Amino acid sequence: MEQPLLSRILAKIGIAILAVALADLLFVNYWLIKTENLKGEPVSENGIQLSRVIDPKSESSPLSLPSSSPSPTKSSSAQPSPIVKTETVIEKQTQTIIQTAQKELFIPIGSGFTKSNSYEDLAGLEVTIDTSKYSAIDSIVFEASLWVEDGNGKMYAQLYNWTDKHPVWLSEITTVSAKGILTTSQKINLEKGSRVYKIQAKTDLTNFAAHVENARIKITLR
Repeated sequence: MEQPLLSRILAKIGIAILAVALADLLFVNYWLIKTENLKGEPVSENGIQLSRVIDPKSESSPLSLPSSSPSPTKSSSAQPSPIVKTETVIEKQTQTIIQTAQKELFIPIGSGFTKSNSYEDLAGLEVTIDTSKYSAIDSIVFEASLWVEDGNGKMYAQLYNWTDKHPVWLSEITTVSAKGILTTSQKINLEKGSRVYKIQAKTDLTNFAAHVENARIKITLR
């Protein structure tokens, strides 16, 4: 009688141990499945992987990717605005002034007056000119500021070649002005070599003097 009883007790103990072992195995399997669900995709109890929908806007989503550009940070203290300095640059342009070799020479003679109605030499108004000292003469003119007293009548003036005893052709100038006006003759030719030249003047009305001021000869060289 004791032998069958002992066998039944041992069998019950073995069944109890087996049940505890199975329960422990099921608990361990359940814990492993739950851990996998937390780390990865959910798995059903039948071992089938379930799809998991993750909101990309959720900050707690483990699949959300970090932004490629860092969010701007605001400085605790405002930085001063940079000072922009504007500079005006002025480019200097080089101007080339072309000057011809032409030169003007002025030979002063002087001033005088007369009340004669025919040409006469004005006292002290003479000059000696040697044309050989001037090379490449382009033109020569006789100039003077003329005016007749009170603007009455008409006056004349000319350059006279005292050496050769004849007027310098085309040198005559004239005016009826009561104020001095710079008057220029036509182009004239002077004799070659050294010559003495004088100024002559005359007026239509002998009661009114004819004035010749700042008489000069202008020689233009090439």
